[in-house]
Amino acid sequence: MTHILPATVRGKLKNVRAAFWLLGFLLFLALARDILANGWPLYCRIGGETYWPGLRLLWAEPGRPFADPTLESIRINNTWKTYPYEAAVFAPIPFSPAEITKPPFPPATGPVGPGTLHPGLPPRFRHWLGTDDVGRDVAAGLVSGARVAVWTGVTAMAMALGIGLFLGAMAGFWGDNRLRARRGVVWMTAGGLFPAWFYTFPAREYLFTESGTWSGWWTGLAIFAGIVLLFHVLGRLLSRLPFFNRIIRLPVDMVVMRLSEVFNAVPALIFIYFIAALLPKDKQSLGVLIALIGAVSWPGAAIFIRADLLRVRELDYVTAARGMGFSNLRILLRHALPNALRSTRVAFALGVASAVLLEASLSFLGFGNDTFSASWGTLLNSARAYPTAWWVALPPGLAICLTVLSLQTIGDWMSDRKNSASSEEAAT
Repeated sequence: MTHILPATVRGKLKNVRAAFWLLGFLLFLALARDILANGWPLYCRIGGETYWPGLRLLWAEPGRPFADPTLESIRINNTWKTYPYEAAVFAPIPFSPAEITKPPFPPATGPVGPGTLHPGLPPRFRHWLGTDDVGRDVAAGLVSGARVAVWTGVTAMAMALGIGLFLGAMAGFWGDNRLRARRGVVWMTAGGLFPAWFYTFPAREYLFTESGTWSGWWTGLAIFAGIVLLFHVLGRLLSRLPFFNRIIRLPVDMVVMRLSEVFNAVPALIFIYFIAALLPKDKQSLGVLIALIGAVSWPGAAIFIRADLLRVRELDYVTAARGMGFSNLRILLRHALPNALRSTRVAFALGVASAVLLEASLSFLGFGNDTFSASWGTLLNSARAYPTAWWVALPPGLAICLTVLSLQTIGDWMSDRKNSASSEEAAT
């Protein structure tokens, strides 16, 4: 007999499939941004030679000079759309994200509607979704916003998941009375946190400003870990003295839970905007925004991991592993933690939705400098000056709404599967 699913279950599965298709389309837009929306020709012929200037943006910065003098002259004078090519192929959206076309559309001022032909250019140069008040193409900004949303959501939540996984595992597995350490190690390691933070961030602030790349952050992370490790080793040496050799209990669970309550008590948007207000405008970048979102989004993942480990650590196989004399670290990494990672998928999906909303809200409020990539939030911000220009506000608003709803739907589906699996395990 063929098993027929209830109507409610079939409806849920349809919603989940639609959510996955929508997120797949969003990922496609993010990866193919420079092919779909590009103000430079993807292919052109000049003097019998073939060039691919638009595709070079996939791996090179727009301001990087060309070796060919003709292309370099076109880049400097910004005559990509008017140069008399022998042949040229432009992207479906022949305008780059955040490209400002000045003067806008004389004699009219403000946004122009969908399908408007750009003045002085051939018919293929149309603004399919119109422009905002300064002449930026809405369709190009919509495609660019997909990349910003994917990059922000995935990277920020990967960072938050790493922090939450570490703290949640510590709280759930060791609790308040299972983690013990020597007094000298605890005191020296804790004392090394402040110098590690100082020599990682305040002392190297100019390097973060000059580099503007992720290498500065990775180097800072290595410096932070190295200083903390050095103080830890000094603590081990200090523990040879009788007073510092005493074993003390560390209330890890209480500290982590109180810390998560502090982060949950303050809305993430207010906290990030407060920190952003302390930064100069030229230091507000997408990397800083991702770091701030990741730093405030870890409590959800930590609470999920802690709850699962509180259950897993009391199971029979963990008790058997302790009876066999395995170390706590080995039991955690090889036995307990792998069986408590189901909840991280739920936390990740829901966290990405929150990160996308946070990024859009902060961009709408004006976070970022002039080189900040066009995003859905910046499009919504530009729509405030002309509320009647529906084509500026509606596409990014729908994109944010559908993306968040899709991630919420997938998160709820994963949560239902997790609960069903837990019920089956309890029944067996």
